[in-house]
Amino acid sequence: MLIEAAMDSNSSQVAPVDDSQIQISIQSATQDDSQTETRHMNPQLYKAAAGCKTNDEVSDILKRFHDLGDKLTPMENTVLHIAAQFGEQERVQLILEQPSGSSLLQRINKLGETPVHLAAREGHLNVVQALIDAETERVEFLRMKNHEGDTALHEAVRYHHPKVVRSLIEKDTEFTYGPNDKVNTPLYMAAERGFDDLVNIILDNRRSSPDHRGLMGRTALHAAVISKHPEMVQKILEWKRGLIKEVDDHGWSPLHCAAYLGYTSIARQLLDKSETESQVIYYRTKDEGKKTALLIAASRGHKGVAKLLASYYPDCCEQVDDKGNNAIHLFMSQRRHFLKLFCARWFRARGLLNGKNKMGQTPLHLLADFQMDHGTDFIMSQKVDKMALNEQNLTATDIISSAKDSLGRQDSILRKLKSVKARAGPLGWQWALKAINENKGVNRSEDKGGVRESEDKGDVSRSKDKGEDSGGRDFIKAMKKKGENHLLVVTLIATITFAAGFTLPGGYKDDDGMAILSKKTAFKIFVVADTTALVLSMAAVCVYFFMALNNRKEVLHDFLNWGFNLTMYAIAAMMIAFMMGLYTVLPDSAWLVVFLCAICGCFFIFFSYILRKFYSSWKVMIKSSFWLRKFKLFVIKRQQLPLMRRGNGLF
Repeated sequence: MLIEAAMDSNSSQVAPVDDSQIQISIQSATQDDSQTETRHMNPQLYKAAAGCKTNDEVSDILKRFHDLGDKLTPMENTVLHIAAQFGEQERVQLILEQPSGSSLLQRINKLGETPVHLAAREGHLNVVQALIDAETERVEFLRMKNHEGDTALHEAVRYHHPKVVRSLIEKDTEFTYGPNDKVNTPLYMAAERGFDDLVNIILDNRRSSPDHRGLMGRTALHAAVISKHPEMVQKILEWKRGLIKEVDDHGWSPLHCAAYLGYTSIARQLLDKSETESQVIYYRTKDEGKKTALLIAASRGHKGVAKLLASYYPDCCEQVDDKGNNAIHLFMSQRRHFLKLFCARWFRARGLLNGKNKMGQTPLHLLADFQMDHGTDFIMSQKVDKMALNEQNLTATDIISSAKDSLGRQDSILRKLKSVKARAGPLGWQWALKAINENKGVNRSEDKGGVRESEDKGDVSRSKDKGEDSGGRDFIKAMKKKGENHLLVVTLIATITFAAGFTLPGGYKDDDGMAILSKKTAFKIFVVADTTALVLSMAAVCVYFFMALNNRKEVLHDFLNWGFNLTMYAIAAMMIAFMMGLYTVLPDSAWLVVFLCAICGCFFIFFSYILRKFYSSWKVMIKSSFWLRKFKLFVIKRQQLPLMRRGNGLF
């Protein structure tokens, strides 16, 4: 305590300091016991520059030092660096007024940073302005770069200090501010970070055109597209439209980036400004795939961007990647539901729907290979060649017939193919026989000396067949187990709602046995909600009951989805009935009613979030039900009948 008190008392007084005290060396021992000297700044001088002293004390301390340029920290920061870093404008001015103060303005530390770098990084506008005013006629110090190639403007942009950025640019409007060692310019950095205000400042306050380069050869327009800022994209396009056709080191233009990320609105902006730069939509990337913007959108499953690109330049649909895949091939590879894609007539050409890649695969072959159950609309199309052969002379039926039913969709896809008279190819039986033979034969086992082959006389074949059968049985068993668990829940709901129907809130009249509160609106809502919950839960009970009588994978999957949706809506209806039942019998107390309704309302917020986020109930029903899928296709064909009569059908 005495030591601390002594230190406090000494800190309030200006101790006499001579040059010998300034050059104090700290003896630091290394691992090999050698001694090295580390220069450091006098603590009183450091505190004075950092703002820990009064102005009078600072002036007194500064007068004791003849050459401030020799007073350095371990990082070789001068007192001007310290004052600028801590935002001490008055200290900065006092230091600059010293005889040796002006020489510190362009002094650099170990990192090559001037005081302006530190002030700009910290966002101290008043200090930056004071340093600029100290050199009213020369601006070279603002252009100085540190060891990473950053100017003060780079630092101000990196840490988003708009006022500092404006001050630096207005002082030196002619300088273009090129890239740093990471090849990033201030304009690119602002666009990359989504700082649209800084982009506006840089573009609006310059006489010369600022440099726009960035990492990997990208431009500021690339960065604006990737950061998803439509306003920034518009600003850059108004400044320099030609950036649309600029590509990076991998051959990606801003349009390629928008297609990859699925930014439809930004892609539209670029296309609207590309009348004179139309070739950009046909550019291919330099990396693997050699894809155009359309093919990139297709490979990512972005239907909106793909339709937009085709609507502006329809012939871009004819391009393929280096493997011969067209846009439909790539959509198939994403296993996406792509019915909306065919609403655009540019994707309905037979040459596109039946195009073959370098392996001879058509989109239908890929659909069969990926076992895409939601490809009903594509299979049913009259424009799709169901008997197309790949390089192995196999049709889609051959591929799906010999594939392992790992997803439980094989039967469904085969039925759809057979419904449109798709048949096996000329070598389909040989392919199936080969698949069977691969499960038989030689059991290879490694030994210490090499590889030992032994005939197992069909044991391996039987074990593999048994493994596949057990896999199917495990799937069926798991589905039925889930159905049993759901059945317990839905039975409980049915029991509760059935009992609530005969124990009405408020009771019954003694004379005629009618409900006492039957005239209240809340009571009527209670009755409707309770009945709805009972009907939905009983329907779910029937669905789960029929699950026990069926062993088909697709049917079990459909029934489980139906039962789940019915159960969820039964729970919601039961919650409404509970809330209305309480509302009916509660006294006329506004705060209590509002409080209980708010609590119950939290359930519905959670309920809607679950359905929207994870399940999307109506979509699950449409996709999982065979008959509803048939009905959906029938409705679509009916809607497109006038077009089909004119020769422009849906497909």
